[in-house]
Amino acid sequence: MRWNRRNQTVSEPTGAALITEGSRLEGTCAFNGNVVISGHVKGEIQATGTLSIGRGGRVEARLRAPIVIIEGEVVGSIIATERIELREQARVRGDLETPALVIEESAVFEGQTKQARGESRRDGAGVVRSTTMTTVAASS
Repeated sequence: MRWNRRNQTVSEPTGAALITEGSRLEGTCAFNGNVVISGHVKGEIQATGTLSIGRGGRVEARLRAPIVIIEGEVVGSIIATERIELREQARVRGDLETPALVIEESAVFEGQTKQARGESRRDGAGVVRSTTMTTVAASS
């Protein structure tokens, strides 16, 4: 913590939690802020910031965060309120729920995608329709 000129405390910006290679976690994990996982995690993970799975990361879990960026391996469902990014080394097997999905070339994804809850589209007649899309993408 640091002090401002009026002797009131000001919170420091939160740094990222880091789960390093060789680390193993099992159970429910909740993080306030950003998280970078390069180890092995099994269970459920929630973050209030960006949740990143590094190239060495292996995750068997349900993930929930505003932004999820994957470079490693994930087996399980992912819910992101802003977006999910599958980088070129990513291997993902499970269901994704997000308003925006980015899949880079040579990323592997097997599963279904669903538009984030609370999101809907109006067709030309003003009718609200929920959209669901099944996708399987793999490197060539």
